[in-house]
Amino acid sequence: MALKGLKNLHYAKILSEDKDKTEYGPVKQLGPAIAFNIQPSINRGNLRAEDQVLFSDVQKGPMAVTLNTAYLEKEVEADILGKTIHENGLMSDNANDAAPYIAIGGQAESARGGSEFFWLYRVKFAPAEENKETKQDTPTYQTPSHSGEAIPRIHDGEEKLKAWDQDESIDSDVFKNWFNEVVDKNWVPEV
Repeated sequence: MALKGLKNLHYAKILSEDKDKTEYGPVKQLGPAIAFNIQPSINRGNLRAEDQVLFSDVQKGPMAVTLNTAYLEKEVEADILGKTIHENGLMSDNANDAAPYIAIGGQAESARGGSEFFWLYRVKFAPAEENKETKQDTPTYQTPSHSGEAIPRIHDGEEKLKAWDQDESIDSDVFKNWFNEVVDKNWVPEV
């Protein structure tokens, strides 16, 4: 689907996960979206015999994820990177910071009308690359760019969910709830 634009980035921390279920915390706003890129990694293997390829197979690896926002509030940055906000309001990076797994959801306008909504279920970010430059005659902005990896959920192997809000086979109530909870493949409207 051809997309244009990106907005409404949200996240939820994974509170617990095991072979039976994944439990997410409350959904929170992430930050003003600039770009969110997901790059699947595919490992290919070929079996050659008799001077030809007899079999070919692929194995999926972790997805590389890059998040670029205009800024992140310090509470969000601390939340998604495992940083500490001290009693005096200052936030520090520490060798023992441990980023949690989170889900990331958002919305992108579709070129054919409506929007595509998505949730990426299990992502872990590294600290952002930071660039600082002196002012020039033409203003330029340096924005944080976080890189990380997305891997399948432990309990069911799910990686990502997406839906087009113009798809008539989907109950439109799911889009009203999209940023209230991490929407799962088994979502059904509450009666």
